[in-house]
Amino acid sequence: MSISEDLSRSSLENVISSIYYQLNKRLPTTHSIDVDSSIRMLTSFLMAAYDKDGSGKIPVFAVKVLLSTVAAGKLADKLRYIFKQISDPSGMLVHSKFDDYIRYLLAIPTAIFEGPSFGYNDSISKAICNGPINLNDFLDKFMGEQAPQSIMWLPLMHKMETAENVFHPVECNYCHRESMMGFRYKCQRCSNFQLCQNCFWRGNVCAGHTQDHQMKEHTSWKSPAKKVGKALKKPFKSSPSRSPNLPRYPDEPEHPLDLSHIV
Repeated sequence: MSISEDLSRSSLENVISSIYYQLNKRLPTTHSIDVDSSIRMLTSFLMAAYDKDGSGKIPVFAVKVLLSTVAAGKLADKLRYIFKQISDPSGMLVHSKFDDYIRYLLAIPTAIFEGPSFGYNDSISKAICNGPINLNDFLDKFMGEQAPQSIMWLPLMHKMETAENVFHPVECNYCHRESMMGFRYKCQRCSNFQLCQNCFWRGNVCAGHTQDHQMKEHTSWKSPAKKVGKALKKPFKSSPSRSPNLPRYPDEPEHPLDLSHIV
């Protein structure tokens, strides 16, 4: 379907039902979900976020934006998919389509009452992307260290999703759990002082450690032996001119992916 078309609520339910039932077949029986309840919740959320005038219809592009945002996957792959929807045949951003994307994207935090911090206004899209923008420029804007405040929740959300199942075999110095899941925070001043994400987010402190101490966030666990090996190899490596976390892609537009065999 064209992104300029609209979907009625019944058509939207059919699309979401097809997605959920197909994906649920691939889950092991121990991980099966309540498909009917999931369909109702997602349909209601989509209508609440995008059917502000009560017409009973929402744009196809809005559905694509929300599903690509909340689905599991790498942020870079999702942004590449979105860029394909809002770029011209030469691989350059179409700013009018980008404005639609930002409006639909920021409707997500607005729907959960974060509009004052991350709501849409007419100047946001121009502030984020202005002038000729190719795919690599687009990824830099959304995934770089200087991401605009209005979209900073997007990489943070994916960072939290990536870290939520990470296991750290170390004890939290406040709640004294023998291990922790998710983010791990290590003090840069106190010797071997570490907090789990729950204690850090709640501002919990112990004797000798205060909240003005700088904490480093860790989203993975490396054994001391691996750290020593990495430290020994580091002097022999040249410093990269670009952050290795940001991929580079050819300037020529890519051929669309054939996803017909997936769903």
